[in-house]
Amino acid sequence: MIDIKSKKFWLTTGAVLAAPAVLNLTLFQFNTPLTYGDGDEWLSFWGNYSGGLISAYVAYFIANSQIKKQAEIDQAKENYTRYTSQLPALVRIQMELKRYITDIKKVLEERSFNMMAIYNSGEIDENEDEETQEMLIKVEADMKKYEMKNFNLNLFDIVERIEDVDLQVKLISCFQFYEDFCSTIITDIEVLEEQKSKIINELNLNADGLDIYYLNDEAKRIENEINRLQTNKIDIWETFYVENILGKFEDVLLKVTEEIENVKKAKNSPPQI
Repeated sequence: MIDIKSKKFWLTTGAVLAAPAVLNLTLFQFNTPLTYGDGDEWLSFWGNYSGGLISAYVAYFIANSQIKKQAEIDQAKENYTRYTSQLPALVRIQMELKRYITDIKKVLEERSFNMMAIYNSGEIDENEDEETQEMLIKVEADMKKYEMKNFNLNLFDIVERIEDVDLQVKLISCFQFYEDFCSTIITDIEVLEEQKSKIINELNLNADGLDIYYLNDEAKRIENEINRLQTNKIDIWETFYVENILGKFEDVLLKVTEEIENVKKAKNSPPQI
């Protein structure tokens, strides 16, 4: 499609309009052998020439305007369809967010209960200062296993259907954290510690020869795994509180709910095209 706003277009138009005048000034005015016709014939030619050119431009401008208008209509229809078609995805995400928030709050309650149980058990050295005792209680509670529903990986595909890019980014961030959080806190370090204790007992009682090397290697492997899991648990809980993850989940749920209402309104009031 020709761009009527371009410099090239108007230079071409000016050249076409100027051509008859140039011919008149160069050929007709000097009455050369190449000059054809008199003034009346020239005026008649100029009228036909300019009239035809103007008609052509008018037809082009009308056609160009209609094409542009139709393109805008088609784009508006496409935008409306794409925007309203995200409603099922938004509702699904809303349901999953509510479930995840419920699970997180349940874990927080259980963690608080564990902290209270640890404090009342007398396992923490009373000779430690209050700040140190509180830190030890939190760490021990963080090492516990907590049950959570596994993250639904299909949600990452569903998020791609959301039109609001900023909302997409927030959802991906929340879902990625939940996946990491869930996979970390559901691990049971106590089971590994029991396995390690069992291996050490075998080493102390009956191990000899090749069994010693195998059991030592297995004990080291389990110890490394325990250290890795402990570090992960401490890091994920620290991130949870420092970044106020629960607040982020609740905020993004609010935004999803608002977007659902906006899409419903748009669906009930389609644009007049």
